[in-house]
Amino acid sequence: MPNFLDRLNANVTNATRTVAQKAKNLNESNKLNSQIKAEEHNIQQNLIAIGQKYYELCKDSPDEEFKTMVGAIVESEQKIEKFKQEIEEVRAREPELVPIPEQVTVAKPANTPANPSAMVCTYCGKIYEAGNLFCGSCGQKLTAQYTATDVSVQAETESAVEVSSENDTQVQQEITDTPEIDIMDAMNSEQEQAIAKEEEQVSKPAFCPYCGSELNVPGQIYCGGCGKKLAE
Repeated sequence: MPNFLDRLNANVTNATRTVAQKAKNLNESNKLNSQIKAEEHNIQQNLIAIGQKYYELCKDSPDEEFKTMVGAIVESEQKIEKFKQEIEEVRAREPELVPIPEQVTVAKPANTPANPSAMVCTYCGKIYEAGNLFCGSCGQKLTAQYTATDVSVQAETESAVEVSSENDTQVQQEITDTPEIDIMDAMNSEQEQAIAKEEEQVSKPAFCPYCGSELNVPGQIYCGGCGKKLAE
């Protein structure tokens, strides 16, 4: 009688050979399937080439059974040409631009220089060099004065001079009406105040503490650059 181990070995060997054979069969089948697909691809390419060749030779007078297919191809070619023309038109389109307003130039007065020659305070009548913006005595904003004949600037300057002249006349009248002793006391007091102001100006900084502008007017109360009141 055959031994149990012999039967077991035979069963294991057969199972192994069965698995190996199935794997081999699957591998060979896959190779054959790949070859079939390659040949089918070649057939498709040849059929396409035959159809292309037939279309080129017989598109003007195709056989009755090919008229429908040839007509569909011709119609597609016409649509393609139309689409290409539309693409060119789309690429050539221009954007709708917004009109740019013309630059407005303000005409300057005739014979007026670009830069003012001086700056005038229309409140107290004092005149400063060009570059100052505010009066150092009253803090008012200065008005530009040009060497050319500018009617508006001349009118402002004349009004400022008239105000200054009226102030001087009023002070002179007050001095005339004041007794002689009061006048001497007032003069001495004014001299003392002027000396005190000069001594005080020596200790003051030479530049504005707010904007850094140079303080070039003795007894200056307001900065000529920014118009702020200076510290006393």
